Amino acid sequence: MPLFIFPLIGRFHPLIVHLPIGFILFALILMYYPRKDKNLLLPTVQFALLLSTLMSFFACITGIILYNQEGYAFDTVRNHLILGILTALTCLSLFLLVKKHQTLSDPKIHVGSAILFLCLTFTGHLGGNLTHGETYLTEVLPEGIQETFGWKIEEQFEPLSLDGEAWEEALFYEDVVQPILNQNCHSCHNEKNSKGDLILTSKESLLEGGKNGEVIFHKTPMESELLERMLLPLDHEDHMPPKEKRQPVEAEVELIKAWLLTGASFEETLGQSGISVDLVSSFFAKNETSIYPEVQLEPLKEDVLKKLKGQGFFIEKLSVTSPLLKVSTINFPEADNQDLESLEPILAYITILDLSLSNVTDDVIPLVGKMENLTILKLNETKIEGKSFEMLEENTRLIQLHLTKSMVSGDNLEKLNSHPSLQKVFAFETPLAKEINVEKLKELSFKVELGNFELPSLPTDQVKY
Repeated sequence: MPLFIFPLIGRFHPLIVHLPIGFILFALILMYYPRKDKNLLLPTVQFALLLSTLMSFFACITGIILYNQEGYAFDTVRNHLILGILTALTCLSLFLLVKKHQTLSDPKIHVGSAILFLCLTFTGHLGGNLTHGETYLTEVLPEGIQETFGWKIEEQFEPLSLDGEAWEEALFYEDVVQPILNQNCHSCHNEKNSKGDLILTSKESLLEGGKNGEVIFHKTPMESELLERMLLPLDHEDHMPPKEKRQPVEAEVELIKAWLLTGASFEETLGQSGISVDLVSSFFAKNETSIYPEVQLEPLKEDVLKKLKGQGFFIEKLSVTSPLLKVSTINFPEADNQDLESLEPILAYITILDLSLSNVTDDVIPLVGKMENLTILKLNETKIEGKSFEMLEENTRLIQLHLTKSMVSGDNLEKLNSHPSLQKVFAFETPLAKEINVEKLKELSFKVELGNFELPSLPTDQVKY
């Protein structure tokens, strides 16, 4: 038998499981449908219960196969599995009771139908938790209500951050690699949900690997599954993390690569590994967090973010303690000006906006100008020409502007010369870069990087706004 048969059958479980749910509810509705002669629908109820029983056991079989093939921890699926089997047995028992007594009025049948309804409800709820997460129903509630009732708020991890003065003393694995894995891999590879039997939360589990074997190859580190999956094209079915999940930034992938190439040690510090400071400088705490404003904003409703994420936007919090957001179209390259209008409810929360590779044009700039806490704006590889750049002066906290491979010219960049906070503009491979009018660019109030050189520092570069 081909190896793919069982995994394929298992993956039909989410589809098959809806059949017994529908049949059971249909049977229960008929049983309590208000009629003078309650036994008039007896044959239909019997048939519905028979189908419910058959489909329930079929759903159990596909569910067990899915559990065995997909690497779920038993503790995670135990209650759902037990209740699923109990639901099937209860359904069978109720069918036999109805068939034996040939009536729908027997007290035993009423008790059995109540038990069946409860089993179905709790089994479905636990199945939903496995599919959508345990906090699916409660996460939309205000955090205060969640805490009052003791509902666990989904675990969040701080982004990788290093002390710029003592980075060499940081442990390569514990302080760098594991935080990267926590940020990008934890949701699918933890103790409760170990896809492919792979857990990436500790040294021991990382070395153990998954059902396909080890993920770290010491003799051929560049062929390690841990790295190779990250380097596959985003649309490749084996690319990890999956396309719809948070993707590691290039600097994070480079650090994983460097760790593997230097021996994948769990005891070495960054200094002992001999890596360049350039690999970690972007994660220095003083550079990574100081530019962002500290603001107090009302908590956003979770359904607002879910709607935007469903539309294609990648959204995550700047940090666990900050209400500010990073918003990107990395998974939404077809996004245009009209799509960006749906961000209206969260404009004040956006501090990093990355529209690179999207279909936006200069007409989106007025909307961007309303983002009062915007700090970093990335318009790389877009059709932006900068015709409306003067409207960015409303972004009084804008520090960095990325324009690589855009259509911005020197004349349009000059419109930002009186910007109150802008410090640096990246303009590689733009019409502006081709002009290379260095003297003219020196007159600007911010630093401009064009590629192979950096303009001399100006007194205004040191001004703190």
